[in-house]
Amino acid sequence: MNPRARFILYGLAAVYLLVVLRAFHIQVLGVAGIRERGAKQYCVKIPLVPKRGAILDRTGNELAVSVATKSIFVQPAKLKSAGTAAELLSRRLSRPAAELRKRFSSEKSFLWVKRQIPASTAEEAVREIREALGNGNGRGGEDGIGIVEEPKRFYPNRELASSLLGFTDLDSVGIEGVELSLDKYLRGERAFLMCERDARGRIIVPSSTPVEVNSKGHSVSLTIDRNVQHTAESELNESIAKYNARGGIALVMQPKTGEILAMASSPTYNPNTPGTAVPEARKNHALTDSFEPGSTFKVFTMAAALETGSVTTSDKFFCENGAYRYAGRVLHDTHRYGWLTAPEVLKYSSNIGASKISERMDPGRFYDMIRAFGFGTRTGLELIGEAGGLVPPRGGFKGIRRATVSFGQGISVTPLQLAGATAAIVNGGKVMKPYIVKEIRDPEGKIVYRGTPTELRRVISPKTSETMREILGTVVQEDGTGTQARIKGFLVGGKTGTAQKVEVGSGRYSPNKRVSSFIGFLPLHDPELLILVVIDEPKGQVYGGVVAAPAFNQIAVKTAYYLGIPPTEPASRSVAQNEKEKGRGGAEEGRQGGAVKITRVSSASLESSMVMPELRGLSMGRVVDVMGRYSVKLNLAGTGVAVQQSPPPGQVLVPGTECTVSFGGR
Repeated sequence: MNPRARFILYGLAAVYLLVVLRAFHIQVLGVAGIRERGAKQYCVKIPLVPKRGAILDRTGNELAVSVATKSIFVQPAKLKSAGTAAELLSRRLSRPAAELRKRFSSEKSFLWVKRQIPASTAEEAVREIREALGNGNGRGGEDGIGIVEEPKRFYPNRELASSLLGFTDLDSVGIEGVELSLDKYLRGERAFLMCERDARGRIIVPSSTPVEVNSKGHSVSLTIDRNVQHTAESELNESIAKYNARGGIALVMQPKTGEILAMASSPTYNPNTPGTAVPEARKNHALTDSFEPGSTFKVFTMAAALETGSVTTSDKFFCENGAYRYAGRVLHDTHRYGWLTAPEVLKYSSNIGASKISERMDPGRFYDMIRAFGFGTRTGLELIGEAGGLVPPRGGFKGIRRATVSFGQGISVTPLQLAGATAAIVNGGKVMKPYIVKEIRDPEGKIVYRGTPTELRRVISPKTSETMREILGTVVQEDGTGTQARIKGFLVGGKTGTAQKVEVGSGRYSPNKRVSSFIGFLPLHDPELLILVVIDEPKGQVYGGVVAAPAFNQIAVKTAYYLGIPPTEPASRSVAQNEKEKGRGGAEEGRQGGAVKITRVSSASLESSMVMPELRGLSMGRVVDVMGRYSVKLNLAGTGVAVQQSPPPGQVLVPGTECTVSFGGR
């Protein structure tokens, strides 16, 4: 064979080998990729809403769930009569027929008509159209119209905890609150409606309308208790309405652990229809707002002074009879006080006394203590959007600035910071990280996250904490500023606060706008509950002891009975009403003498007013409301309305009696 023939033969052999190798690659090695490319050419995935996990309270009650709904779609090219379909859908879906006709005349091969509507509405609408068009047997889009199941987010308790929970958009993406902050756990895997394309690229929905569904989202259990949240919101709203206030905040926390049992904010909204809510109502003000705390901050001035050894409980301070010139400014008190002991400065809420206590401390130590309590720093709660407050710079923390900060002006705090720092004051001195997520479970029920108490640091000693609890207990006694926070049957402590608001734009203090607050705890010697109530811009009365303390009283007593916290106060002790019965000017008399007076009444007269009421037929919330005025231990079981109670109606109740109410029925 000559060289030319050999060359041609070898060339043909090489080409043949390449063809064989390419065929092997296509038919054996590359078959999966080719099939995938082919599927992409004739298969279409139309995304559907993913099924989000549920949000539950600490006892398993549903706060947010995903419910099954139907979505209607059309394929305009397949519709026998777009006009008839538009007319019928217009009546069923309350949409203009002209708008639907315009949409159905488009060149698009697939259109959503209405998504996430009740199944009965969708099915009736589609059935009516098919009958009108003579396609009664059409299924799954063969006749140009079809339905597919999609989950929709639903909030069964409507406004309850709405600013905390947040909401989702139409595609089930978290927008605010827990829904946004924990979206990566809740949202689940997206599902798809599987369709095909014809030769011209038009979408074809087969009769079976297969849906490719992936796993649903994780469920999230919060530390919130639905009943405590309801109580906090109800009492907060009542105070806001009574004083025609702009809004308010209520927080209920367990000071030993940092668990948040309730986080109420007003104004509020219905997350099932978030589009109707104003932005102010959608904010979680307990997390995002900061304000000057006013006299509640004296708690931290006193604690810092005691912890650093700058002041003892026996030290006395001359309060200048109500006016004190310091650093070129004049500090004022609401009342004309003379000599007050350090505890009395807190009890009667003297600005001048607080400033003189701060003078005893080294400015740097005082500043460090404020920061150690957590002011000026985010608490680290699991929710997005937390503000950090505002603390003056260390270099400028002296002179008049130090004096005003000592009684809560010139410093900005968030409600969450204030509650967390006060918890450290009363729980033995430990700053606990607030948390609101109890646990997160995957779709199979496996726990993937569990919230646990976390001690960040110790800021004061147990001894200082014990002293502060005793001092704060005097604030609610008959001659203190927080008498309306007293609770029959419980020893409590707390502090009132009334702060001027700064006018937006001018930077000056408003002459008539105030923030009234009360932060308290119970029981006094072993706190189980810490409650903060803040009322924004009340009208008429503005003092925290008048505006916010009564709301604290009702939230505290109802929550204590609901949780089974036993009464701690002797039966012979009375509430603030004894002060009225004796006709004494309790607060003014106490301010002059400084002595703590406790009025005692006979146990017979006290017991005569405590008779077990008829509770059967009432809801759990109403039972808690009714029994809130009794010094008893309340045990609740079941759901629905009250069907059994013990003791029976009419029986005399002695403080500490155990009362059991069982619920059932509707």
